[in-house]
Amino acid sequence: MTTETEQPASFLGKAYAGARRRIEFGDALIFLYAVVLFRQYFWVIENNLLAWTLTVALAAISWYFYLATKQFPAEEFGRSFWLLVGLPLLGFYLLRAAFPDHSYDVFSYHLLNAERSLRGPLYAPGDYFPTALPFNPAPDTLTGISRLFLGFRLGTVINLLALVWAAQIADKLLRPFIDRAWLRSACVLLVVLSENLLFELSTYMVDLLTLPLLLQATLLTLRGDEAENHRANFVHVALLLGASVAFKLTNLAVALPLFAVCAYQMAVGPRRFPLKQMMTTAGLMLAGFLAPVLPFTLYIFRLTGNPIFPIANVFFKSAYWPTHGGWDDRWGPHSFWETIAWPVLIWFKPGRHSELALYSGRLAFGFIVALVGLLLVWRNQRARMLCIVLISSSLLWSATAMGYSRYGLFEDVLAGVTVFAVATALAGKVPWSKFSWRMAVALIFVAVLVAQSFLACSYALQKEWGARPTLFDAPDRYAQEAKLMLRDRSLRNFLTDEERALFDGVQVWFETGPKSTAFEVLLNPRAPIIAVRQPEYFFTRDAWRKFIRRVEESPGQKMYSLCLNDDLPNAKQAVAQRGLEVGKVTPVDLPFFSPRDRIGMMLIEVRIPPGPEARSQFESAWMKGAFAASDYREQIVAIDPPSAMHPGEKTDIRFKVKNLGSATWPAVGTKDFRYQINMGNRWISAGTTAEDNRAAMKADLPPGGEVEMTLTINAPRTPGDYTLEIDMVHEGVTWFKERGARPLQLHVRVQ
Repeated sequence: MTTETEQPASFLGKAYAGARRRIEFGDALIFLYAVVLFRQYFWVIENNLLAWTLTVALAAISWYFYLATKQFPAEEFGRSFWLLVGLPLLGFYLLRAAFPDHSYDVFSYHLLNAERSLRGPLYAPGDYFPTALPFNPAPDTLTGISRLFLGFRLGTVINLLALVWAAQIADKLLRPFIDRAWLRSACVLLVVLSENLLFELSTYMVDLLTLPLLLQATLLTLRGDEAENHRANFVHVALLLGASVAFKLTNLAVALPLFAVCAYQMAVGPRRFPLKQMMTTAGLMLAGFLAPVLPFTLYIFRLTGNPIFPIANVFFKSAYWPTHGGWDDRWGPHSFWETIAWPVLIWFKPGRHSELALYSGRLAFGFIVALVGLLLVWRNQRARMLCIVLISSSLLWSATAMGYSRYGLFEDVLAGVTVFAVATALAGKVPWSKFSWRMAVALIFVAVLVAQSFLACSYALQKEWGARPTLFDAPDRYAQEAKLMLRDRSLRNFLTDEERALFDGVQVWFETGPKSTAFEVLLNPRAPIIAVRQPEYFFTRDAWRKFIRRVEESPGQKMYSLCLNDDLPNAKQAVAQRGLEVGKVTPVDLPFFSPRDRIGMMLIEVRIPPGPEARSQFESAWMKGAFAASDYREQIVAIDPPSAMHPGEKTDIRFKVKNLGSATWPAVGTKDFRYQINMGNRWISAGTTAEDNRAAMKADLPPGGEVEMTLTINAPRTPGDYTLEIDMVHEGVTWFKERGARPLQLHVRVQ
């Protein structure tokens, strides 16, 4: 007879045994992913040691329950996988691993995000938007942990582990199609030999880290009908997708199609759910998806007023980013039809696919094969689902992620898997003696993929994001740099005592160059970093006021900036634009984790202007900023406007103007007549616009206030039909129309 005290032990023992049967290679990484995501929940705790202790404990508990509820037992990967897949990937990783990563994004924000998030929240006290774009630092926290234990060079090994895990999942996806282990491993190798994967293998770029999460979610979705506990399997899918979106928001392009497949399985699949069970499962999936996403979303919303800052700021209207404009239009499609065709067009437009301008066409070819596969192998459910997921995620990637190379790694891998799935489904188990057109098509698909993979490898030997040489390019230098592996945990260890003392005295850093924050945070992580370069953070008055407050609250006048030698003129200009002064400029030659890898930089002293007039200009610099978009609202009514005028005729028109915003419109600006609000008019005809004149207010106009103004207009000298547009203008900042207001438009015939 079992006693009550034995029952819990028996339950825990069974759970433990079940978890052990389910542990795989990638599950160790799952624990690390859980650690960095749970860490964000404890950003509110100032004691860093206590916060990390609680983080690791909670991550361990959640990891245990994740293993205990896995629906599929662990699968083995024999010598074929490690020899044909693991060994080549290790070789590609070691090609450049000894050379420190110089990637632009690494210098710009990846190292800053890692250092800040290892010590607490993304932004330290006193920071003012030190990076161009405040992305979720979760993946950088993960690479930071790896760098903390292994040093700067081998810290990138986390990317290798993530790619090996992704290759194992690709192996599982191909098992229903290819039985023989050695043949399947060779196919998996071709699947992962995509140049976009290899470009990032030994860098601190973080896109590879989400790849296995997305592939695992895809695998669980495709095997959903095989799961003993459907609800647990769906929740695992949601957790994986939530973690991938927390790591990179553009992964929504993959999450949405997979959620659609899950909904189909619950609603009309062979093991459909009753309505109550379906609603309960959907609620659990939503909770699982939001759990990794929520902490940073709330954090950035509290900081900026936009939960996905700076994306969709037209809707959220954060004061710290413009509400007009969009992403860099150098990349991706430029029209609706280009968006639809972009997965194929990238083959012919690699210059709009990424800065590296090289693409062997993996996704383009896989997309075409998927379209063909829907017609030829529709009856093969697994192949059909792979085709559907690839096509839908590729179109969403094109529409929402700019069709940019680093945001489409999942599609690159799934394209390779889909090619083999469609090829084997076409060929079936027909013997070679019965060669048919279906087998011919399958062989063509595989041959093209082999050629594309060979081209991808050649591209990976030519370029990568950090522009580093390979072992073959500089073997002697590689051997010298490799000796520093595991001995390069701190950049400060490569400095002299005098250099360390120089940077220890910095109390505030200013970000004046696009590749400076990595050095600033590594050399003196205690000093806050204040942006002065990025124009978006100085667009509104609220942003300007916060910047001025941050500078004035700084602990002293020991304020400096670092910039590359070539960026010095731009750095000085940025400092001057923010009303600050440049003091002494000292050249410094910084060793970047190597005595032989030195980077020439300038240490710039930055000062608050000491003179009363200059100090007053700095303190009033907020006047340069725009109001919130909602404050650029107007109502303009014309009193007896003309319907016709003679060419060149001058006339006065009276208007009633009402302030519909919540901020007072200033009638007086600076001495050079900037930053006050005036009335202006423009003549519009046949797609051309010409500004004409201005009228000033006699006094500030408070919210809800109304004033009568007279504007002198000058008719165009060319006869025709014109639209006379009357709008308010914030001089030196913006026309109200550009911020969403509706100006008055009058139709006037000039004759």
